[in-house]
Amino acid sequence: MPFLILVLAVLTGAAGCLSTTFQEVTYEGGILEINVENTDKPVESAVLQVTIMEVEAFEQNEVFCKAWYVNLDQGQNEYTVPVDLQPGAYKVFLTVFVGDERRASVIRDLEVAP
Repeated sequence: MPFLILVLAVLTGAAGCLSTTFQEVTYEGGILEINVENTDKPVESAVLQVTIMEVEAFEQNEVFCKAWYVNLDQGQNEYTVPVDLQPGAYKVFLTVFVGDERRASVIRDLEVAP
């Protein structure tokens, strides 16, 4: 019985994580475009955090980090971030927080062409 309670607790905790997912992330003309899908009810004042790391050889260097409040509507949400990236390889770390809960988090590879 304790095992069943533990499994139910884990599944209940993970259920909220599946309601918000990052979709496509693109960069063009100095604008990073982030698409987020929210299948849960709308949220005012969610926090979107974006960290961009430049990848060179075996090193990563932070080139951009910003967090700000966003309204997370039900369905597709699109956010744009002005950022000047030089041609090269990057890792984009994206996180959405609702209150104290991390609702979604992902790391995406990004290539900026010359």
